[in-house]
Amino acid sequence: MSSPPTPVPDAWVVLEVERPQNEESAALLVEELMGIGGRGVEERGDTFLVYLPETGTSPEEFTDKLRANLSRFGDETPLAVTFRRQRHEDWEATWREGLHPRRVTSRLVVAPTWEDLELKPGELLISIDPGMAFGTAEHPTTRGCLRLLDGRVEPGDHVADIGAGSGILSIAAALLGSERVLAVESDPWSCATARENVDLNAVADRVEVFEAVVGPEFVPEQPPFDGIVANIESGVLLLLLEGFRSGLRDDGWLIVSGILDSEAQEIVESASKGGFIRTDEDREDGWWTGAFRAVPSGEG
Repeated sequence: MSSPPTPVPDAWVVLEVERPQNEESAALLVEELMGIGGRGVEERGDTFLVYLPETGTSPEEFTDKLRANLSRFGDETPLAVTFRRQRHEDWEATWREGLHPRRVTSRLVVAPTWEDLELKPGELLISIDPGMAFGTAEHPTTRGCLRLLDGRVEPGDHVADIGAGSGILSIAAALLGSERVLAVESDPWSCATARENVDLNAVADRVEVFEAVVGPEFVPEQPPFDGIVANIESGVLLLLLEGFRSGLRDDGWLIVSGILDSEAQEIVESASKGGFIRTDEDREDGWWTGAFRAVPSGEG
């Protein structure tokens, strides 16, 4: 019996954080803001906007603590941090303003549900309503995963999408020919959004959204997968690589993202020690996405 969905908050706290001039610091700041529970980070000129659900902690107290934690991202002086409250309906309207159709590869097209789009022959449409989840093809890590998925998913593949968010990568895998996709997401709001998007794209017969906190022991409990894609923080990925290898068949593929250029080498070295060989990579705006092959026992 499934548990009832987590109620959507009536209002959100919107943090406005000064954007660091240094690109690597800016990318690290985005990762930090998502890590503290941000539902999304929007860049507006020299400012990042971050949406957080209201909690029992006063926004003033939370902002003071956050300002101290983010001081290391300032190039010379501490970053300016302010806050305001915003109704949920206004939050949804804000996100809709920034979303537009994107042709990510020669086949994969991502468009918000409210946009009309005429497809070219051979194109596959992923219709996404972000709802409360991350994953709209507006971020380089999502686009990197989509580019590496296209041409790597084989008809009949069984695929796991770890940290599925809006379900965009799971839907892409299904449209590219995957027979079964396990979309694993720990956030209940995101799970609800992912299920809606899966239904919207008519792939519910192939994609199962599973609510779970992913740990090193999770993937091995599932049948061996042909491929795994994980767009999550690099620190978490490092902990999961061993489990990913155990959950993949020999010669299976792994795509990982959510990784800064400066973090890529550590991921590659850890993956190599964990039984993977890098086969491809994608770089965009300071973010790195890597593809790996699971080395059979006794090889290499």
